Amino acid sequence: MFADFWPRLRHALRVHKMLLLALLAGLVLPWVVFVNVAEDIWEHGGFVGDKQILEFLHAHATPGLDKLALALTAAGDPLPMGILAVLITLALAVWGTRRQAWFFGLSVGGAMTLNVLVKALFARPRPALWLSLKPAFYYSFPSGHAMGAAAVATALGFLLWQHRGHWLAWVLGPLFALAVGWSRMYLGVHYPSDVLAGWTGSVGWVAGLHVLFSPEFHELRRFWREALHRRLPTVVSPPLEAQSAPA
Repeated sequence: MFADFWPRLRHALRVHKMLLLALLAGLVLPWVVFVNVAEDIWEHGGFVGDKQILEFLHAHATPGLDKLALALTAAGDPLPMGILAVLITLALAVWGTRRQAWFFGLSVGGAMTLNVLVKALFARPRPALWLSLKPAFYYSFPSGHAMGAAAVATALGFLLWQHRGHWLAWVLGPLFALAVGWSRMYLGVHYPSDVLAGWTGSVGWVAGLHVLFSPEFHELRRFWREALHRRLPTVVSPPLEAQSAPA
C-alpha cells in the first residue's frame, strides 16, 4: 500500500530542492546567527570586540566619511523606510498581486515590529564612547536601521528574482543595507553585534515569509497532507442498523 511513498518523497525533495536550500541558507542560518548573538549579549553583554571595532572606526573618521554616514543613516531612518514600504506595498496591490503585496508588507512591517519587541526585551544601552554626530536615545539591540534596510532589500530581491534585472536588486540592496549598518557603527550609536543581529534577523524573517508564500511550499505541504492521509488507517463505521439494534 505504501510501496510508492519513498519514491514519491524522493521525487518531491528533488523537485523542491530550491525551497529546501532557501530554508537552510535563507532561514535557518540567519536565525542561528541571530540567536547566538542574542545569547552573547544576554549572558556576556556583547561581543568581545564590540567596543574595539567602534574605537577603530572613530579613530579613522574624516569629514567626508562624516557626511556619508549622516546621509546613509538618514536614508535608513524608520520614517523614510516606512514610507517607502507603504508605497511599494500599495503599488504591488494595484499593479502586482495580492500575494506580493502581503508578502512585502509583512516583510518590512514584521521586521520593524520584531525590532521593537526585541529592543524592549533586551533593553541594551547605547554605546557611550564619544559624543555622536547624530545621537540616538532608545535601546540599542538590535539595530532598527540595519533591520529595516535589510528587510526592504531582501524582500525586493525575492520579488524581483524572476525579472531580468534581478541581479541589480541583489547587488544594490545588500550594499545599501551594509552601508546603513556601517553608518550606525561609524556614528557610534550601535555596537557591531546590534548591526549583525539586525541584518540576520531581517534576512531570516523575510526568507521565512518567502517560503510560506511560495507556491512550492504549498505544493510540498499538499504532498505531506496526502501522504499522511494515506498512512492513517481508515475507520469504518458499523452500519446504522447494527448501531440501533438492541443488545
